Amino acid sequence: MNYWHIQLHPDNRLSVKTLISILKTKHVIGLGDSWNDKNGNPNNAPEIFETEMQIGDVVMVRDTITPVALVQVVENAYLEQNTNDDFDWFNLRRKIKIIAIYDDQMADLKDKLLKKYDKNYIQAPGTLTKCQGNNATNDFIRDWYKIAIRKTLMENIKLSPERQLEIKTMWLKFREPFHDGKINIDIRNNVEALLDEWKKYTSKIKDDSFSIDDYTNRLSQGVAQMPGGYLCNFLERSTSAFFGSSKPGNANNFEIKLNSDGETYTIRKELKHGEKENKNDKHKATLLFNETIKKLLKEIINTDEPTKKIPLVEHSDFASRQILRKMAVLDNPNNFLFIYSNNIIDSLHNEFINSGELTNLGKNHEIRTIANQILEISDSNVVDSVLLSWFLWRYANTQSIADENTPNVILYGPPGTGKTYQVKNSLDFICQGDRSRYEFVQFHPSFTYEDFIEGIKPKGVTKDGNIKFELVDGIFKRFCKKAKANPDKKFYFVVDEINRANLSSVFGETLLCLEKDYRHNAQSGSIENLIKTQYATLIEEMIKEDPEKVELAYHFIEGNAYFGVPSNVFFIGMMNDVDKSIDAFDLALRRRFKWIRKDCDYDVIDQFTKFKNGEDFTNIYNYVQACKSLNEYINKDLGLGKSYEFGHSFFMKITAISSRKEITVKNLE
Repeated sequence: MNYWHIQLHPDNRLSVKTLISILKTKHVIGLGDSWNDKNGNPNNAPEIFETEMQIGDVVMVRDTITPVALVQVVENAYLEQNTNDDFDWFNLRRKIKIIAIYDDQMADLKDKLLKKYDKNYIQAPGTLTKCQGNNATNDFIRDWYKIAIRKTLMENIKLSPERQLEIKTMWLKFREPFHDGKINIDIRNNVEALLDEWKKYTSKIKDDSFSIDDYTNRLSQGVAQMPGGYLCNFLERSTSAFFGSSKPGNANNFEIKLNSDGETYTIRKELKHGEKENKNDKHKATLLFNETIKKLLKEIINTDEPTKKIPLVEHSDFASRQILRKMAVLDNPNNFLFIYSNNIIDSLHNEFINSGELTNLGKNHEIRTIANQILEISDSNVVDSVLLSWFLWRYANTQSIADENTPNVILYGPPGTGKTYQVKNSLDFICQGDRSRYEFVQFHPSFTYEDFIEGIKPKGVTKDGNIKFELVDGIFKRFCKKAKANPDKKFYFVVDEINRANLSSVFGETLLCLEKDYRHNAQSGSIENLIKTQYATLIEEMIKEDPEKVELAYHFIEGNAYFGVPSNVFFIGMMNDVDKSIDAFDLALRRRFKWIRKDCDYDVIDQFTKFKNGEDFTNIYNYVQACKSLNEYINKDLGLGKSYEFGHSFFMKITAISSRKEITVKNLE
């Protein structure tokens, strides 16, 4: 994307009102297809307009030195045969969309920039000018575009004012503990140190001294002098704690990789199916590095405008674009989130904004722009940039567990994959520490309908020594009553080891009430989607005898007692699918839940498994590969399937086993 400014009138000037009318009615900009300059030579503006200006470029339309509007090119140039000499007189045209019309706010911005450059008016050297370098006019057009896009984004935001306030409240609570003096300083110092180290790489890339050894190496070689040893490791590992994980999935996705022998190189495009590496000499690898990778990295680094980096990254032929996204983030930490996952970015973007943006980095930039506005993030606060990414990562993961469209969820997978840990942390986060809004219960073979919904249970002893029985609410019915009384809040009911109980018996006739379309609207006061339970008649009789017993009914109206599941209740079940009692879920139950599989997360092992003093293990990569190998052996070689694999929490116990920073073979055994 380039920036331009154009004077849109013939020899006889048109009024600003007419210029705006042309833009709004014709949706075009343009000029004559040919004319001579003052020296009698053909003016080159039409050729530049036709060949150099690109779709997506931003153009300021001006009336000599007065800005009129900001537009964006949407089609290639063409010749119009039917022109009106008194109106749209120009025949060489491009279709445009209007971004903004010049107003008082932009007049203030223009005056501010003119003062900065000690100028009295914006430059107007000719009919068509491409913005190159920094001056008052060019800076004004770029800043105007940023402000206009931000305003457009905010106009298309999907979050209601109430939801924006709720997210802001969550953000302030999340942010608070990190703004303790020492923690804040530690984060700032670490971030600034990493950005300084990143500048060592960008300097070498810019001056062409960046070599293949700076790009790919082996830490065990002990020859690399750059931060993190070499760029691939710096981007993938050294910066992950504060700038997010951007793992390429496989080291070969860096396109070129130094092999473990320290001499040969793997070139990704030459890998055959099933191969893990190939052996090319350094000369061949260096040629490819200089011709492709180095040029791409330099183009990204030399592009100052954050939005211009987006197409360079997303339209590249580089296998691991998340690594290129990381470079864009390090160059512009205030313009992007430190998040690279398609799933997380898509989830946030879908919730936050109506936008036609398709690329990961483009969506990332739009989310960050909106978050900066809603949460009042300062451009100069590097600590808040880190915290914002942590916050939105956690927010997106929490939202994905259960939402209005899928209020019933089952998390399943091998033991040790963090199902309970994720749910507890997510609910504590989203409920802002309000423990009353979520309930944990563990099912077991003797768990019954009476425990879950309602039933007659022993309640003490009478004076003559007989056991006294009473009708009491089950744990889920009590929870539903609480949610019904607070319809403006979300409530979460969590069942661990859900498959260990006789589910059809536990849920009984209330199973239908769980379905999204059969939830009770507690605010309406209607009886729609309410049912009568097997104890409804008894409850009605008890209330008739003693009106104070009305609390036994979830909903009581005209002498009838009903039960329902409020629409603000989310039901989350967890289970280890290695337990074959998964068969307890019959088809009627299965179809009412969204099923989310949790497997071993090797990134968690890599990032959070530390030596006893909190330092990184020197060979954590090799350890992670060993963990993968064991699970693959269980899954494929033994043929037991993924259900019998080990979760990451088991592998993280290496911390208590290893007595030094290098994990040994004995430790593994």
